[in-house]
Amino acid sequence: MRNYSNRRKFITAIGSIGTASLAGCSSILGGKDGSNLLDSTDSSNSTTDTDTPDGISTSGKSVDKFNNMSSQWEVQYGKPTTTTKDVFQGDQSVVLRPKKNGKQATAKISRTFYPEALDLSNHDLSLAAKVNKPDTVKIRAEIIAPAQSAMLTATRHIPKELNGWVRFDLGYTDKQGNPVLGNVAKINLQIGPMNKPFEVLIDDLRKVPKGNKGKVMFQFDDGHVSAYETVYPLFKEKDWTGSVAIIPDAVGGDDRITEANMREMGKNGWDMVGHASELLPKYSSEKQRRILQETKRYLNVKGFKRGSEHFIVPYHRVNSASLKHINELFKTAYLQGGGPNNARRPSNPAFISRVNGESIRGTRQIVNMAAEFNQLAVIYYHEIGGEGLPVNALKKVIDHVANKDVDVITPSQFVDNSHW
Repeated sequence: MRNYSNRRKFITAIGSIGTASLAGCSSILGGKDGSNLLDSTDSSNSTTDTDTPDGISTSGKSVDKFNNMSSQWEVQYGKPTTTTKDVFQGDQSVVLRPKKNGKQATAKISRTFYPEALDLSNHDLSLAAKVNKPDTVKIRAEIIAPAQSAMLTATRHIPKELNGWVRFDLGYTDKQGNPVLGNVAKINLQIGPMNKPFEVLIDDLRKVPKGNKGKVMFQFDDGHVSAYETVYPLFKEKDWTGSVAIIPDAVGGDDRITEANMREMGKNGWDMVGHASELLPKYSSEKQRRILQETKRYLNVKGFKRGSEHFIVPYHRVNSASLKHINELFKTAYLQGGGPNNARRPSNPAFISRVNGESIRGTRQIVNMAAEFNQLAVIYYHEIGGEGLPVNALKKVIDHVANKDVDVITPSQFVDNSHW
């Protein structure tokens, strides 16, 4: 039986949020190579539901398709351009690059909404992006409502092997002052500062209907036995349920959950969801699909059909082939993203963001943001107690969540109770 302790430590290291993180939806769209350095102003932005190039509906309303880049957006840092040859949707996308020989590798563009403010009181934002270089970036959005002293920040981490377009929610990770979301005066989109040049394409900023209440989801990776021995009884005291990410080959191994444990938890509302030990982008598209199918099949055969509809991405890393197969095989999938999500219906259920819960302060902040702005916070752990997170630290997070006006849900409950 494999030893998974080093893997847990590796994921913890790359996944920490620190103290400041559908099947059938349009999550992955291939673009064309090339670029056009001229801004285009020949069409207006749509405000209605639209279809993506592959004919799949995109929910919500367009805030900006970046067709009027030169007249609507101001360059704060860097040297952004546009291209008509590599787009997510519509006529063109924006290519964000830093200035050559600049003091820092940063690109930032801003749009002011005047005379009519943008109303986000009942909506969240989502964005499409494609990273051409380097291998990993963090996208930052600032929502000014209505002044710099009343601002929300959203960040999203894009995994290093993801080599195509992807849509994702801009979940709020920090707040300054008291923003009035019915009166958004400005939106800033930023890449960097980084220590090396980058090229990131962005497109199709949208607003999507938000949930009517904040939600929190707890996930326990790798099927460590502490999920059964420690977390399960603690959650029973709160009448909560969670989900355990099952690696089929690890079940019943040293310090791992058993099938009997899984059955007991499943009968009491817990989800046993799919996971794997392989780094998906390392393999061919066909091999990745087989890994995903085998994980799903194992859970189905063992009687966890509902849990088999959900997947936890190994090492938080995917490429476009991974997302395509995940999209086809599962209803939801989760990976480190750094922030919350839309709590009504994520703009890309195959790419739902989650945060590492080992920082008590950082986890509390994400929960606070989800509670205040009716978003979904997905918190994940590995071992609880032993070499992992101290039990008392988890109890502090549990107590904090219990004092917030949020629903604690599982992936299956999320799908059942959402407007999908």
